[in-house]
Amino acid sequence: MSGEWADPWDELRARDAPARGWVEECLLGGRDPLRTGTPLDRALGGGLMPGVTVLGGQASVGKSALACQAAANVAARGLRVLYLTLDDSWENVWARCASAWSCSGAGGATPFRWSDVPAERRRLRAGQHPSDRGRRAFDVCQGDGMARTAQLFAERVGPSLALVDSMGTVGEVEAALSQLGEPPALVVVDYLQQYRTGDQQADGSEYSRVSAAASAFQRLAIGLKVPVLELSSLRKLGRQDSDPSLDWFRGSGVVGYAAQAAVVVTRREGGESDGARPVALNVVKNKAGRAGFATDAWCYGAWSVMREARDG
Repeated sequence: MSGEWADPWDELRARDAPARGWVEECLLGGRDPLRTGTPLDRALGGGLMPGVTVLGGQASVGKSALACQAAANVAARGLRVLYLTLDDSWENVWARCASAWSCSGAGGATPFRWSDVPAERRRLRAGQHPSDRGRRAFDVCQGDGMARTAQLFAERVGPSLALVDSMGTVGEVEAALSQLGEPPALVVVDYLQQYRTGDQQADGSEYSRVSAAASAFQRLAIGLKVPVLELSSLRKLGRQDSDPSLDWFRGSGVVGYAAQAAVVVTRREGGESDGARPVALNVVKNKAGRAGFATDAWCYGAWSVMREARDG
């Protein structure tokens, strides 16, 4: 026999170990949390880590508002964001992200409510204007209203934000990401229960489909070392369901367990104030920090903005 004999144990130890050791590559050169500029940062102890953070909640509690705000804030820093949705249309998600950005205080932006888009559309259509829609669009962008702010968003944030509402399987997402030289800084999946794996057997029932999709998104996120903010609906809750847990996510018991972190948004007691409703971000799992507590916030749904509740 020729060549030096290698100890299988040493080969196994070195298989996935950092070449320069843990201190140099993991401690000094490790990934910092991705700050989103939303209450998620405090709830998770700094921001989103590589892997899936699943964000659950009942309908209209503020999941998509928080996701759009996070996407807009990260993209506004020049970091690429991929927003995947099968639950909404491209134009509606764009309006929600632009609305959230309009409230950020960016220069020249006039805050507008995405929920006012239909009324604004009717108002503009009612006026006299030429049949050339492109010319009309140019004209309305010269003012200080919604159109102007949306145009500013498109110019300043748009190049870093990709909204896709036509990918229905995890495989399509993986193939698209593999074409990029560098993965985006953030991927948003809105929402998990809508996606398929592409495998007929795995997609045969909701339980197996959601289980397989949840596991596949986590493997993809860990493999690419990119944070994935994954929205999830909740199962029908009973009277015994008092404290949010990993078992609250709909479709499969795997959803929360196959994630880096899990947050459940719930409504707090109290009525609306200045267009905001009180909510709580309940951290039920967090591999990068502490869990088992809640961060209080206010959800301004008409603007797709969530802000941390402060005493006083």
